[in-house]
Amino acid sequence: MLRNWQSHSDYQQHLIQRLSAYDQKEKSRLRELDKAISKLYLLNLDNLLPIIKPLYPDFGRPAKNQQGIIRSLTLMLDQQEHSITKWAKKVQHDQLLFDICGFDSDKAPGVGSYYDLLWRLWLASHKKLLKRIRNLRPFSPKPNKRFKPNQKLPNKHPGIVRKLVNRTIKCKLPDFRPEKILQEFLARCLVDTSAQMGLLGDTSKLSVAFDGSSYNSGASHYGTKVCDCHSKGIYNCTCPRHFSDPEATWGWDSYRNQWFYGSTLFTVTASDSPYDLPIYMRIVQANRHDSVTTIFALRDIHSIYHNLTFKHFIADGAMDNYPTYDLLKHYNMIPFIALDSRSKLKFDYPHPDILCFDNKGKTYMPRWYPLSKLGLQ
Repeated sequence: MLRNWQSHSDYQQHLIQRLSAYDQKEKSRLRELDKAISKLYLLNLDNLLPIIKPLYPDFGRPAKNQQGIIRSLTLMLDQQEHSITKWAKKVQHDQLLFDICGFDSDKAPGVGSYYDLLWRLWLASHKKLLKRIRNLRPFSPKPNKRFKPNQKLPNKHPGIVRKLVNRTIKCKLPDFRPEKILQEFLARCLVDTSAQMGLLGDTSKLSVAFDGSSYNSGASHYGTKVCDCHSKGIYNCTCPRHFSDPEATWGWDSYRNQWFYGSTLFTVTASDSPYDLPIYMRIVQANRHDSVTTIFALRDIHSIYHNLTFKHFIADGAMDNYPTYDLLKHYNMIPFIALDSRSKLKFDYPHPDILCFDNKGKTYMPRWYPLSKLGLQ
């Protein structure tokens, strides 16, 4: 069960009281951690309680320090430490870091408490993940095919976007998101606060940009061989082997014009924000086409942000397809999409309700479509 959730105002008051005791003896460290302390002082976790509470049963030993662990992980990344084991031990022996995190106990939690919370935040079976790591997978060498500059990797499943759009409109699109809690964390604790502060722009007609970027894996694409081909003098075998990152695949980075091994970080950004603040993030396989991920992202942002109205959709040529336009019309969004480089540009390009741009920034649109509806006049 989850222990009492300390309010953000109580944490702020407790933090001020504790930091006053360090004003003389560790004044230099307070200056070094000034920005980090300000981040945690403003990080309001009150809205996270309805999201975290269902992850714990109503019986058993009370779980404590959940808020402190979240602040501790935030502080860990701010201090550019990426080992939870090292960080947990450091906080246990540093009273200042302990007080900044605001733990609700006399001692800092151990490493196991950190991982226990992270496993609960990730809505996928840890046993299945370990099984996938142990299972053998076929070896996939680096592709040799090259594409033209700025050319996207073709969709490996033609017609899949139309099928997904039809299911989305009928509210039958599968909603499997292991990162759902983390997306809610981003929405309730950061994006909602930014919207209230006016950092996102006009929330009644928000402009959002959709795009994916390469996310290289730290694992080797060669994997670990378990066959005996090496003893037989066969060094270039393609036998199944173990891979430490079972989700990593080969993908094409159209910006750098090169293949990469890893995943794709798909981001939805508030375009009217002067700080380019992200409101939605999702990690998908590198070989998945951005047009497929866009369908899920559109559904997700409308289900997560009931307090925002999305008006303008901005994307590159990967989303230049009729099913996406139909879905945007369903959501009452106006698309601003670059033309696909594979399309033959004509003045009568039959895009429905859309303002189009070619690779030189020239505008094309149906003559009957009023500019006033786009908000350009």
